[in-house]
Amino acid sequence: MAKLNEKRSLFLLSALVAVIALLAAQVKPAVAATVYTTEMETCVRGIVEKPEKRIDLPGLVRLLFHDGFVRGLDGSVLLTSTPFNTTNFATKANLAGPTEQGSPSNGGIRGLGMIDEIREALKLINVNASCADVVAFAAREATYVLSKTKIKYAIDGPGRLDGVFSMADEPGSNLPGPSFTYAQLLGNFTAKKFTATDLVALSGAHCIGDTHLLPFADRLNLALAVPPPGPNEINATYQGVIREEAALPGNMTRSFKNNIRDMGSTAVADSRYTVNEVDMTAPVDTLDNSFYNANLQNMVRFKSDWELRTNTFARGLMVTCTGTTPTSSSLTSRPP
Repeated sequence: MAKLNEKRSLFLLSALVAVIALLAAQVKPAVAATVYTTEMETCVRGIVEKPEKRIDLPGLVRLLFHDGFVRGLDGSVLLTSTPFNTTNFATKANLAGPTEQGSPSNGGIRGLGMIDEIREALKLINVNASCADVVAFAAREATYVLSKTKIKYAIDGPGRLDGVFSMADEPGSNLPGPSFTYAQLLGNFTAKKFTATDLVALSGAHCIGDTHLLPFADRLNLALAVPPPGPNEINATYQGVIREEAALPGNMTRSFKNNIRDMGSTAVADSRYTVNEVDMTAPVDTLDNSFYNANLQNMVRFKSDWELRTNTFARGLMVTCTGTTPTSSSLTSRPP
């Protein structure tokens, strides 16, 4: 099991390094690259690893992706106002030209308060970090904690510029959607200079975090204005479990765990989930290879995640990352 987890960790490592290196490179640094020192690491990690912060750690990883994929790593996802536009969340009213936080693609983003907390803590040790710097630092340490210390990668120190533009229409046109086909996903990633391997690796981060109902409502086979999932797109017993879960009161405002492992033992049993090599004793929101095991059983919430199975290369990479050989029935999908 340790070797499988290590394989998974190294795979995620390469992708996360690519996110930081490629997306951060799209923004001109304010100064020459500096060092992320042990003192900085200790400061940031000391905040991130607090038990009460764990609930927001997947949000820190998501912030890195949602920030970097739009304008490069510039902190624009953090802005509620700029000299050009404002989003007033205190009154829940979007004023002229909302920022990226006003985009439906950024619904439910978390960890914003921790970014401010980390930045202030760094100032106490005489480190002047930009918001973009802190997004990168926080995601690194969140990844370290959520992977049970297995993922640790090199990163530049302070020097990234913060952006002054933040437009609500940009996340939707830059971030991949939950109903994207494989071709759309790959086109989206290659436009940002990522590869198919990066796509599969970064999709694996859906083993952590939560979602709201709308991104996966089309998977419930309800009377919606979208085509219902095909016969091989979602496991029927799993679909029944998430449909029942979604029917509970308050379904439009509550959050749902992305990973079937984190849904509780009853949901796991009722879905007839096959554990294979997945560590079922891992804490909620553990960053490991469990996404691939669930996806190969058609037990993922988003259609875009299932779409990875429709491509021979992506499907094969997922099989490799599980360290198992799924049954032929679990690999059934439409031709790649």
